[in-house]
Amino acid sequence: MSYDDFIKEWYSESETISCNTSGSTGTPSHINLPKREMISSARRTCSFFEITSDSHLHSCISPDYIGGKMMFVRSVVSGATFSYEVPSNRPLDRFTGQTLDLVSVVPSQMLHIFDRPDIIRSVRNFLIGGSAIPDEIKEQIINLRISAYESYGMTETSSHIALRRIQNGTEWFETLPGISVFYHSGSQLGIKIDGWKEFFTNDVAEIKSPTSFKIIGRADNAINTGGKKVFPEVIERKLSRHLNIPFFISSHPDEKWGERVVLATSDTATSTEAIMKICKSILPSHESPKEIIRLSAIPMTPNGKIKRIKFPLSGSSMLHMENFSE
Repeated sequence: MSYDDFIKEWYSESETISCNTSGSTGTPSHINLPKREMISSARRTCSFFEITSDSHLHSCISPDYIGGKMMFVRSVVSGATFSYEVPSNRPLDRFTGQTLDLVSVVPSQMLHIFDRPDIIRSVRNFLIGGSAIPDEIKEQIINLRISAYESYGMTETSSHIALRRIQNGTEWFETLPGISVFYHSGSQLGIKIDGWKEFFTNDVAEIKSPTSFKIIGRADNAINTGGKKVFPEVIERKLSRHLNIPFFISSHPDEKWGERVVLATSDTATSTEAIMKICKSILPSHESPKEIIRLSAIPMTPNGKIKRIKFPLSGSSMLHMENFSE
């Protein structure tokens, strides 16, 4: 979809916008999102970032995704100037130097921005979404004193429902006005948007207050090993600062333990012994991978999220598996 296509859909007589979900609240599906709720969401974001008719919004992401769609809706609601570009790994390369009040990007696009001090000086706020932000990108943002916000939300909720500024000492998302969170199904995150409805996600969360929370991992990614539940996302965060290779954590059936933790990587240069040494020095035994699985490539979704497969996988691009069971 192009922005021209989306703008035509927005100004059509339909009261809804056709969207595809990513699966945060269940199986990925097609939904019709009410325009009135997209407007309400846009107003909350514009209020948070103090967007007015004098502001300039710029999108580096595709309107195929809710984040791209909402950048245009925010401009409609506020009267702000709106511009966009074809998504690439060299965002804002045609930047002309004017002040941009809010720029939407995915995490990987920040890598190019780090090398452009002229962009950093001229962008008031970056809004980063689409997938989890690696720790090394967060550290660069903090070191360069960039004003950047990590978003939490989904298509079903008309983009983000909470934000956190990327800076030292901030690990909690804070909800936008009129939005609260609660537990459902044990420790999974529920979301209530005043005047609309409640949403039930598959994300396991720690809730500090009705307006403050952090995400632990996805319930459907949880690995049950020897009676202990571990989350791949937690293990990945622990390893990411020490293991400088592309990888993700998954599981493999195990007769004794139910499931065993495995590490999948497309790296072929780093020895298995070196990988395991790092893992064992950082992780407790129940979280430490018992196998290394070499893949020809890390499977990814179109918007940059890891496609978290479980093993064994028939017809995979697996190169080989190396056992390190204790």
